[in-house]
Amino acid sequence: MNYMKVMQFIVTAAGLALFGYFIGKRIDAEGNLYIILTGVGLGVGVFVGFYTLIQMIRIEERHERSIRH
Repeated sequence: MNYMKVMQFIVTAAGLALFGYFIGKRIDAEGNLYIILTGVGLGVGVFVGFYTLIQMIRIEERHERSIRH
């Protein structure tokens, strides 16, 4: 289960960074926009990854509490 949490975080961050790269290349192929959008995508990906990680931990803790009672 812990491996799944880490992989979800990594895939989210990398996926949004790649999405920013491709959007930047599509909009301005010869400029540096792709670098900026890759950074923005990575930042958003890290934020979303942490949020998802926290939500997964909360759900797991809630499940563990319901099993014990």
